[in-house]
This record gives sequence, structure tokens and C-alpha cells, in this order.
Amino acid sequence: MTLFRQLFFGASLLFLLVLAGVEAIYLSNARLYVQQQLESHSQDAATSLALWLSTVKPFEDRALIETVVNTSFDRGYYQSIRVVSVSGATLVDKELAPAQGEVPAWFARLFPLHPPSAESLISSGWRQLGRVLVTSHPNFAYLQLWHTALQTLALLLLVYALSLIALRAFLATILRPLREIEQAAGAIGERDFRTIALAPKARELGRVVTAMNSLSAKIRQVIEAESARAETLQREAYRDPVTGLLNRRGLEHELLSLFRAERDVFSGAFVLIELERFKEYNLHHGYQRADELLALLAQTISGANQAAVCSRFGGASFALAAVNIDAGAARALAGAVSARVEAALAEQALTGEIEFHCGAAHFDAGAPPLPELLAAADLALTRAQGKGPDSFDLIALAELDRRGRGSLAWREQIEAAIDGGKLALYAQTVLSLPARAPLQSEVVTRLLEDGSHPVPAAQFLPMAARHGLTPRLDKRLLELLIARIDAGAALAPAIAVNISAQTIADAAACRSLFEVLQGRQDIAARLVFEMTEFGVIRAPALSLAFATEVRRLGAQFAIDNFNLHRDSLRQLHQLLPHYIKLAPAYTNELTQNQDSRFIVSSLIRIAQTLDIGIIAQAVESDSLILLLQDMGFAGYQGYANGKPAPIG
Repeated sequence: MTLFRQLFFGASLLFLLVLAGVEAIYLSNARLYVQQQLESHSQDAATSLALWLSTVKPFEDRALIETVVNTSFDRGYYQSIRVVSVSGATLVDKELAPAQGEVPAWFARLFPLHPPSAESLISSGWRQLGRVLVTSHPNFAYLQLWHTALQTLALLLLVYALSLIALRAFLATILRPLREIEQAAGAIGERDFRTIALAPKARELGRVVTAMNSLSAKIRQVIEAESARAETLQREAYRDPVTGLLNRRGLEHELLSLFRAERDVFSGAFVLIELERFKEYNLHHGYQRADELLALLAQTISGANQAAVCSRFGGASFALAAVNIDAGAARALAGAVSARVEAALAEQALTGEIEFHCGAAHFDAGAPPLPELLAAADLALTRAQGKGPDSFDLIALAELDRRGRGSLAWREQIEAAIDGGKLALYAQTVLSLPARAPLQSEVVTRLLEDGSHPVPAAQFLPMAARHGLTPRLDKRLLELLIARIDAGAALAPAIAVNISAQTIADAAACRSLFEVLQGRQDIAARLVFEMTEFGVIRAPALSLAFATEVRRLGAQFAIDNFNLHRDSLRQLHQLLPHYIKLAPAYTNELTQNQDSRFIVSSLIRIAQTLDIGIIAQAVESDSLILLLQDMGFAGYQGYANGKPAPIG
């Protein structure tokens, strides 16, 4: 029960007891007053009758005495009236049965009235004639006391109701800072370090608010400082200081990260631009003018495609990579880059003094190995150099894969596998650090070719993404996984499944996925949906909505293949994933590159402050595991744990 309710119910109960006590005291005093009134009424009636009866002559005339008595008795205010002669003989005896009328019996028992009796002598001169005894009837007294009780009760209930309203308003006012404190504490628990704007007047609450705001501000400053430090380290290690673009090392990191997002990347182009005779320009005009020209060309090339990854590839070479574009768009991109560079050189009156060539490689049906892509772009650049100055050439990597299967054949096979049950589930165990105990099982799917031969995801997932089949594939994987869990499959308590950007962008597919989880809280509590950094950055709002909904259903959300993109740290603060899996490109460099260790260490400090675990991928050696443990990784996965195995 909330503090507001406790105080409200406690104060209202206390006030109710006070009002009940007031009512009881008031009615008790009223009963005493009525009792005294009855006694006075009896005595007055007896005295009055005695005076009247003293005038009756002869006094022994019973009929005349009864006539005098009846004038008073018939009014109903008396329970009994007796007239007794001096000799003790009863001349008149009138009795009225006791009754409370409309007054409840319990009320009469709770506030009893005792009928008082009074006596008066009947005399004529100095001679005593007899006595008259009068007992008042309590019926009217009970009725008056009952009406008084009802009226006072109604008034007190009205006062009680108004008091409750005032009490509620009062408590709401004084406890408003406490509600703000509660919400802020809950937000801090959810890793949202907000501040409380309300300044409570109560000194104790004011001190609590000040302390919480100070705590939130300090943690937020630590996170911001670490984020800035990580960005600075990344910029120094992976960005060219002259142009602000990625350097070659940063480009390779970015491409490796993109190519691992098989569910989201299915085609792309890689463009190389090389300036000729730039060394002579540098010597003739000086380094400052040369750097200014490089910065201008960098801005020109990056403006050809805002979504592309741009890099200063070498001294006078630039590179540009774009994903999910067809061959026609790749050729248009290479042409646009060439035209923009040519126009920029013309504006600087450098046409003829500096020449350039552009070579592009386009891939389809999944990303090729990075060396193969670079070699194809370099070959296209060589062919462009053979065409003459300021020219470009494009090489399209064969649309057929190594098996000679075309795009349409892949689509038909993938659809048949989804509809015909030719999919197999594989799981790889993720181990925790430092205990090296099972942390989770990451579940992936394999396409069964010829009924039994598993095809790796890297071969068919890009084609599934190209043809928009990943939403169906993601749902089918979840259905198969739930069936395996119900059948008692040996999996870790936590189970990671991948989700594609295509799926979260499809509202109908998301609803269908959520319907599968609806009512299966036992399954949802074990699931963690992993989305690549590439997909998160391309659709931040959709990623946040998806993460919110799966958490509502009881599952968790995580980011896979985290590559420290320029926008990734901001998304980390907004999404607050359960954990992140570091891109293998960083993992592989930890033992060899000091810059990578500095960057990852900053990321770990930021993540620990936000209560986000970091898991390393592609771990294959014990020496790397020891380094990961010293750096503060939460877990690791890779062939050091064993290859993915079929789920029985």
C-alpha cells in the first residue's frame, strides 16, 4: 500500500473514531437531559393533578376523579397514574403499556431511559385526602433522542466527508514531492538519471531531493564524460584529422560490421576515388592548400549519398560504401561521385592540373569477403585509369553465388523451407565472466538443403533480406524455438534470438510476432531479442517501439554487433538494452591494438554505469578470454565455447 493511502486511511480512521466519540458523548448527554426532563415532567404532572383533585367533592366520587385523571392520561405522555385514598385504597389506576414506537430496539438498549415516578399529596385545607402517583411514559423521549441522533449523525457524516476531501487535497499537496522522488528513483532504477524540478517546502524532503538530484547529476556527468572520451578515442583512432572522414582502418571496421548484419544487408557498392598528380600539387602549393583541397573533396564526395560510409582511404584516395542498392543505383552513384569531383576541381580551376579516376564494385546476393570486394574495386579503378582522365568504371560481382544459384532460385528455396519445415535450429552457448558458466544460448537458423545438408545463414539470409522474407523467417524461427522449448530442449535459462530491421519495420509482422508470445510469459521471460547496431541506427524510433513492446511482454532487448557508430552511444542511452555484443572487429584487435583497448574500456565503463552488460564475439583463444575478464566483459562467445550445435 502506498504511503498516501496509509496516511489517508489512518487519518480518516482516526477522524472517524473522533466523530464517533463526539456522537456518543453528545447522545449520552442528551439522554441525561431527557431523563431529567422526564423526572421534572412527572413531578409537575403529579402536582397539577393533586391541585385539581383537591377540588373534587366528595373526594370519594371515583367517576369524577377518573374524569379529571383522564384529561391528562389520555394525552399518552404518562405510563401510569394512580390515585390512592388516605386509607390506602386505590381510587383510580390508569396504565399504558411501555413501547418505543418507531425507535429501534437496539437504540433503546444502547441509550436506556428509566420512566421516573413522582408523588404529590391531595389535601383540602389542613386535611389530607390522599395521594396521586404519576409515572412518565418514555416513548416521546425516545423519539426525540432518536431524531436528535439522526440529525447529529447526518451533520457529522457531512463534516467527515468534507474532511476527507480536504485531507486528500492536503496529502496530495504535501506528498507531491514524494511522488516526484518515487518516480525519479524508479527512473534511476531504469537507468534514466533525471533530476527533480520540484522544490519541496518540507526540510526533510528538500534534503532528499537535493541528494537525489546531486546523485543523478554526478552519474550523468560520469556517463557524458566517458561517452565524450570514447568518442574522442574513436575519432583519433578511426578518423582522418584532415577531412574528418573515417580513415582506412575505420572504414574496414565499419564494413566488417555492416557485412555481419546478414539479416539487414543484402547488396551494396564500394567506390574508390584516386587523385592523380596530387603530390606535385602539394609540393607546389603547400600542405595547407593541399589539406584544404582534401577537405573540400571529402565534403563533395560524402554529399553524393548521405547514407553512405565515406573514408579517406589513403593519401590522395577516397572510398565510399553504400548498402542495399542495386547495380543501376551503384552505377549512378559512381557517376554522381565522378561528376561532383570533376565539378569541384573545375570550381577550384584545377582541371588538368589534378586528374582523378573512379572505380566501383557492386555486390548482390550477400556481401563478399572484404579483400575480394577491395580487389574488385581496385580492378575497376585500374580499368578507369585505362579509359583516360576523370573517368569511372564499375565491376558487378557475379549475381550467382559459388553454387551457381541465381536470386530467384534462392527465393524459391527459402520460401519452400519456411513453408515446408526445412529449417533447423542451432544454438551456441554464451559463457559468463569470470565464472565461465552458461549465460545464454544464442539460437540461429539453418536452411536444410536436400533435406539434411545445412546451409549457413551467411549464404541465404542476405537473399532472404533482399526478397523481404526475413519477417516470415523471424516468426518461423520463434515458432520452432517455442516448440523445442516445450519439448524440453536443453538450452540455457536465457535464449537470444535475432530480429531483423525488416521485421520491426513491418507492423503486421510485429503484431504476428507479438501474438506468438502472447500468453507465453514463461517463454517470453527467457527470450532476448537481438538487433544489429546497423538496424538500430537506421530505424531508432521503430527499434525503441519494438524494445518497449517486447519488454511489456516479459522479454528483453539487446544490440548485436555493436561497432561504436557515431550515433550508437546516443541510442545506447535511449534504448538501454539488456546487453550489447561487441563487433568482432574490436574483439580481434584487443590483444594487438592499444587504441582499441582504450575505446572498449571506455565503452565498458559507460555500459556498467547504465547496468548494461557487454559480451565479446568471435573469441577463439584462452589468452583473449583472460584479457576480456580483466577488462570487465560480462561474457563471451565464439569457437572457444564450441561451434553452434543443432537443437535436439
